[in-house]
Amino acid sequence: MKIGPVIGLTLCGLMAVGLLAAENVQARTLEEILKDKGVITAEDYAEANKGSVIAYTPGKGLTATSADGNSSFNLGGWGQLVYRYTDFDDSTKDAKSDFDIRRFKLVMQGNLYSKNFGYKFQGDVSSGFRTEDVLINYKFGTPLIVQVGQFKPAQARQELTGAGRQLFPERSLANDTFNLGRDQGIQAAGSFADKLVDYRLGLFNGNGPNTSNADDNHMFTGRIDFNPLGTYKMDEAGWPSDKLLVNIGGSFAWQKVGSADVGSGFDRDNDVMDVALGLDSLNAAAFSAAYGNELAWLLMTANLNATWMGATFAGEYYTLNADPDLGSDWDADGYYLQASYQVLPEKLELGVRYSAVESTDANASARFDKNETQFGANYYFAKHNLKLQSDITLVSDDLATNKDDTIFRLQAQFYF
Repeated sequence: MKIGPVIGLTLCGLMAVGLLAAENVQARTLEEILKDKGVITAEDYAEANKGSVIAYTPGKGLTATSADGNSSFNLGGWGQLVYRYTDFDDSTKDAKSDFDIRRFKLVMQGNLYSKNFGYKFQGDVSSGFRTEDVLINYKFGTPLIVQVGQFKPAQARQELTGAGRQLFPERSLANDTFNLGRDQGIQAAGSFADKLVDYRLGLFNGNGPNTSNADDNHMFTGRIDFNPLGTYKMDEAGWPSDKLLVNIGGSFAWQKVGSADVGSGFDRDNDVMDVALGLDSLNAAAFSAAYGNELAWLLMTANLNATWMGATFAGEYYTLNADPDLGSDWDADGYYLQASYQVLPEKLELGVRYSAVESTDANASARFDKNETQFGANYYFAKHNLKLQSDITLVSDDLATNKDDTIFRLQAQFYF
């Protein structure tokens, strides 16, 4: 599938809709003229204009709402265009300079027949079309929202924070080693005491997005967040505020993987299975020979986030236990610490991050015992709706030679 025509047609369509909306705003309707001349009353005018409302808001997309407000449709999206320069530590490799469409998302969402019944579809067209989120949800009340479909299960806070609201162009090394990505399943979520406490509990296939379950094993996930000083948004930037906000949270995920799961496609998004456990390189026979009938894994995370007066802090810890039927169990962990300050409020932000993944167990994969140090700068034209991000990443790999690379990234982001 050619990405250029898709993006071009999408943007042209949105621009055309925007121009039509602008013309409609400028042109006076017959009802407006009659009301201004006193031919009809204000009540007659209101009755004549009952119907759906269509509006475009930059950064939030095009929204159509029914007259009663019970049904709505929003079409929008966002993109990230990135430049990377990699200076390899290996003297036999030439440096790499690369432009890339990192992400280009199309999002459709809204509600049907009731403000309590919602839906969402999200796809990425940066390299062919890939379905990401497809879900429906029903809000029984603030304490309980039931969501069914494909989306991100409860897991680490950084993974649940949208890619467009990250402090750096990419998430941390630890998150990229231990995240669960997207999956198919059902989840109950909600909040209590004016969002003092948020929770999520879910049951999923455990094999990643767009993939059915090969057996009767499922992945169980849960997360709880405490916001003692007020609502804490899923946003890593340090927007100026004279109110200190704090978030304390944690999550768990547990699953048994059988030989039938291997090769089913679960490695496409779940980095616990792919990166940390390294199961994507195995077929069913190799899995059984290495681990027996099943391998059970448990992932737990804990985080502390704070923001005040344009400054932010975030720290998150990940710990993984792998327990196969055959052979000894083993552990691995990881963490990141990051901080930032908006030296020019809502314009210029500077940040620093350190992240590491480790394992002292001989049975663990050689993928561990790495760390990254990052320095970043963000410039906001319209907050996350239009911004430039840059960072320098210093990679260190303690178990491999010639792997201490240096990476520079410059990324442009826009919402439409």
